[in-house]
Amino acid sequence: MSFAALAQRLPFFDAERRHHGLQLAATVLLAFAVSAVLGLPEHLWAVMSALIVLRPNSGSTWEASWERTRATLVGALAGLLGVFLQHHGSPPHATLLAIVSGLAFVSAASPALRSAPVAALIILAAGDIAGHSAPQVAMLRVAQILIGVGVAMAVALASSRYRAADRFRAGCVTLLRQMARQLQQPPAAQTEAQAEHAAAAVRGALVRLSVLATGADHETRWFRRGPGPAAASHHRRAATLLARIIQDAAMLKRLIRANARALGAPATREATRLAGAALASAAVLVETHGTPAGDLVAAPASDAPVGAGLDALLRLLLDDVRQLADLFRVSVDNTV
Repeated sequence: MSFAALAQRLPFFDAERRHHGLQLAATVLLAFAVSAVLGLPEHLWAVMSALIVLRPNSGSTWEASWERTRATLVGALAGLLGVFLQHHGSPPHATLLAIVSGLAFVSAASPALRSAPVAALIILAAGDIAGHSAPQVAMLRVAQILIGVGVAMAVALASSRYRAADRFRAGCVTLLRQMARQLQQPPAAQTEAQAEHAAAAVRGALVRLSVLATGADHETRWFRRGPGPAAASHHRRAATLLARIIQDAAMLKRLIRANARALGAPATREATRLAGAALASAAVLVETHGTPAGDLVAAPASDAPVGAGLDALLRLLLDDVRQLADLFRVSVDNTV
């Protein structure tokens, strides 16, 4: 087997994973070096923080870094309170467990605070460092965590290979065209197992696009130059509309599959033609950054041989496509 063939088979040699691996390795070295140059003890706390927050793209890294910074400050304050109570006679283990378990309980309601109990535990469980009091040790921990966060941000900015917004848009186009092709298949072309497998793949793609949409909105908020989309949640709104469009198409496909004989061939052909055209139009408008939907999508003709149930689903689908078109058109208008 050639090296090229081996590289294609092993995930480690995948270009994207390899790049992120190099990002992580560089982050380890830089976080350790910065902590050592500044003369801070126990440099590995900075390394750990950097590894926790680093993501493949800059937008997601900055959001994770900001969340960890806020959670670290909350946990550090709680830890310093615990140190103060311990110095005034509070039982050490009882104090530690009360504070850490309390923060852990709160973090269940607010996932952004998941690092808070960890930070408090690090401070309350820290051993003595020669020449440093307990509050000083706590402040050193906070400084090391912030160094790790800063290094992760810098590495992500310097080495990000793609914009989440571009990848999100490309994923939307691919998924819409895939659904358009599936709608064009005859009802009997897929077995139940094949249909379920295809549906699972679509659900997985929607989850990945939702994650990318969040990263794209973070990029817009943190790094965009000049006017941006009308709302900070632009891409997440687009992901929600995309999920609705895919759901509309899936319901239409299931209805046709279950009632193909009763509906008749003319009705199913007209329904799949209109739905396929709507999905293809949605793909075009996303790919072209908001081509007006009126030029692309036509409503069902009043005399079209489509049953009432199919007609209602088609109109829902077309309405969602138009909303997606409007969303991307507003985005383009605001960047001109």
